[in-house]
Amino acid sequence: MKSIRALFLFALMLALLASCQQAGKQEIQEKEVKTSDTEGLETDNDDPEVSIKAKEIESYPISLYDQVEFDIDGDGEPENIEMYVNAEQDGEGKYLWDDGQDWLLVVKDGDKTYPLFEGWVQIGKLSFWLIESGETPMLILLKTGTAEFTLQTFTFEEKTQGFIQRTHFNPENVNFWYGTK
Repeated sequence: MKSIRALFLFALMLALLASCQQAGKQEIQEKEVKTSDTEGLETDNDDPEVSIKAKEIESYPISLYDQVEFDIDGDGEPENIEMYVNAEQDGEGKYLWDDGQDWLLVVKDGDKTYPLFEGWVQIGKLSFWLIESGETPMLILLKTGTAEFTLQTFTFEEKTQGFIQRTHFNPENVNFWYGTK
């Protein structure tokens, strides 16, 4: 069973990378990023690409969940990539999870902050990977939950001075029965 799951994830990653290398760009749609508890930066399957501009973040969730430096915009200088979650930690640093949390994933480049994800995740979590596909730096975001499995990529576009979000996999009516730990 584990080998089938690993094979599925490998095939999914190959399909993701292949789709990122396709020639020809579809029209980029602007989508306003909102900072509220109920509205996050999410796309419908009808929005193949969304442009994300820098903006000021009014409030951050209480816990810094992960952070790393990586040159995501290809300018030769590393940016800070930070993921926050609105979950407290106990005295040993273990998270006190609720049925859902607000999450925030940002790229900080000097005085500019790009919110790549900002929203609620119900009984699930966010995970991200940083890769280079060819010579293009890319962030891959996986949002999982009992009723969601969304795979997105983010690349910086010099022309628009923003990140392009592409949703590659976001099936409807998902009901997960099992997942590895």
